[in-house]
Amino acid sequence: MDDRVKRSDLLERLAALRPQLSRAETLVADVVLAAPASVPRKNLAALAAEADVSEPTVLRFCRSLGLDGYAHFKIALAEALAAGGAAYVHRDIGFGDDIEAVKQKVFDKSINAITELRRSIDDDLLQQAADRIRKARRLGLVGVGLSNTVAYDAQQKFMRLDLICQSLHDPHLQTMSAATLRPGDVLLAFSYNGRIKDVLRNVRVARECGAYVIAVTRSDSPLAKVADLTLAIDTPEDTFLYAPMATRLAHFVMVDLLATLVALGRGPEIIPRLEYVKEATSDQWITDDKPARSRRRPAAEISA
Repeated sequence: MDDRVKRSDLLERLAALRPQLSRAETLVADVVLAAPASVPRKNLAALAAEADVSEPTVLRFCRSLGLDGYAHFKIALAEALAAGGAAYVHRDIGFGDDIEAVKQKVFDKSINAITELRRSIDDDLLQQAADRIRKARRLGLVGVGLSNTVAYDAQQKFMRLDLICQSLHDPHLQTMSAATLRPGDVLLAFSYNGRIKDVLRNVRVARECGAYVIAVTRSDSPLAKVADLTLAIDTPEDTFLYAPMATRLAHFVMVDLLATLVALGRGPEIIPRLEYVKEATSDQWITDDKPARSRRRPAAEISA
């Protein structure tokens, strides 16, 4: 094995090398980084077919990593997966770290991500996005994998603000929902790396239907290029390989910012709606206090 390639950092090296690869080799890299554990079970033809490239391209990809061929690559990858389990939790954490070191690294990474977002965010774009959402006839929310949890959180927040919105877990249902959007509607798409095919398909379908697309993703991603407006989150985190911990927090903060701005844009008239939504579930709370007298009013009496 080439000295450049160590067992435990093969995947980290691949993620770092990715921008330098040819376009065809990048397709192979994306397949490997998306599901590395499945690659050692694939033969050369299967990996080439999944990446939609030729078999010689896969061999060139292996040589770019300093490996002799595909068989050598599969062995090296299997060893890397066996040796680098902790990396899937957090790239800065090692097996030898004690609990104090783990606490410091996780907290510092999370705090730095939110601080960097506050520094880098474009206030004008943020306000434009909030205004578009506030005025939308209907709001679609899409994301897959961990990004779907952000979309679901956004649904809970925007629903309370009297917006017609929907977050679906199944990517095919997301596409069907996107196909029902119309001019005046908004699709809010979340993706940590901006390279997920299902999300890109949903965006394409929504735009073809005339909807306005807002993306929360990396500024240099394919998703950012096809969105009408991008709220960039460029947290320095390798989301191809590692679980996007700090990036996920930054996405949740972005949702909080948008929801707060939408609420402010609604004005004081939104307060009765917020109170009604809160009280609608208040009978589910376990409390020692006597329940307050309900101030609920029929929905028809609450101004939109």
